[in-house]
Amino acid sequence: MTHLEDIKQHIELLCIERNLESDEVMKAIEVAIAAAYRKEFGDREKAYEAKFDEETGKYSIFQTWTVVDLAKEFDEEGNPLEEFRNPGKEIDIVEARLSNPEIMTGEIIREELVVDDEVNFGRIASQVAKQVLFQTINNARHSKILNQFKDRVGDIVTVEIDFFRKGGYLVKIGQTIGFINRDNLLPIDKFKPGQMVRALIVDINEDERGNSRVVLSRTHIDFVKAIIAKEVPEVATGIVQIDKLVREPGSRSKLLVSVKEGENIDPVGTILGRKNVRLINIMREISTSLQEKIDIIEYRKEDLEGMIMDSLEPAEIEKVELNEERDHADVFCYPEEASLAVGKRGVNIRLATDLLNVELNIVTLEEEDVTESNFDQEDGGFMSVEGEDTADLRGDQDSEEVVELTEENIKEEVEASVDGTTEVEKTLAEELKDKEVDNEGVEEEKEKPE
Repeated sequence: MTHLEDIKQHIELLCIERNLESDEVMKAIEVAIAAAYRKEFGDREKAYEAKFDEETGKYSIFQTWTVVDLAKEFDEEGNPLEEFRNPGKEIDIVEARLSNPEIMTGEIIREELVVDDEVNFGRIASQVAKQVLFQTINNARHSKILNQFKDRVGDIVTVEIDFFRKGGYLVKIGQTIGFINRDNLLPIDKFKPGQMVRALIVDINEDERGNSRVVLSRTHIDFVKAIIAKEVPEVATGIVQIDKLVREPGSRSKLLVSVKEGENIDPVGTILGRKNVRLINIMREISTSLQEKIDIIEYRKEDLEGMIMDSLEPAEIEKVELNEERDHADVFCYPEEASLAVGKRGVNIRLATDLLNVELNIVTLEEEDVTESNFDQEDGGFMSVEGEDTADLRGDQDSEEVVELTEENIKEEVEASVDGTTEVEKTLAEELKDKEVDNEGVEEEKEKPE
């Protein structure tokens, strides 16, 4: 293999490994040659360019000057400059137009230098060329990645887990490296190398080595929106609209949805799908363990009370009372439902508050036992008495008074009532006792030998 063929083969390998075009690699080679020439033979105060001929393997060196208008150049204090900032790299437009009347400010003047083909670069110059070559290639690759992903910020991608390092996972996106740090991971996320996961592209930056890196997230609110749009075509086309979404990553998400004007479909049922298949697929895409729950609430402008009840699911709410400003609501439910309404670590009620912009106050209803209920002889039935406990998460000073009054009312009702329940209980007890005696007699007769 000749020296020229060897060069061509290395260029092809660089193109494949770095996913670059041959023109981009050739440009990097020319920058490296110019840097090596300046180090070995040139002047640090001057600018050089190189042209490499891939067919012959030869190169040419040019000294370059940038055309500037010295009369329009000013220093930091606003005074006109009397000399160039970079004398070896700049030329005044007046002088430049002596040889080219049509040249404009900012253009480059090149003058080819005589280079001996037999002269080789020294060790230091070769090292400089190597460093500049790979740095230029990395910059070209970085620019290409930026152009490739800059329009994809906010999109969902499937990535392959590479390994865990420095507080996050390095992942592969084709021939590009991505990163998911701890803050962008769900609390339950634990992946193995080679595992495929979904993530949202949120940014593109450089790592400590200057390499481009795609920043991904699994906790971003738009991650859930993008997953839903992929799973539900009606959301992707805009027929069903997600008006608002709040999220506690890894725990619960709540969506406020509506339907496009003129469309006659159920927005909640559309996202749920038949037998909740769509919702289950969405939850599985977010977390394989289905740990993050999703609540879907239909937006109803004139029914804020109903939306509050729906937003506090799975708790069963008895009633909702809004204030005049409609920014505060008392939510009434039984004690066994209060914990569901609040949720673990207060997640459920906090998300509901953020979703509807209404401050929610849990009010529990005290349900009395049947033994403390009053038997009404005139109506021939039981009359149950319920009390209201207005204590909420913040504590209500009036709650104790309400409970005490309720207990006093119960005692008064029981004392004033006719003592009919005792007779009923005695009658029932006697009937049950007679049945037990009869059953014992039958069993004794069966046990006697024939």
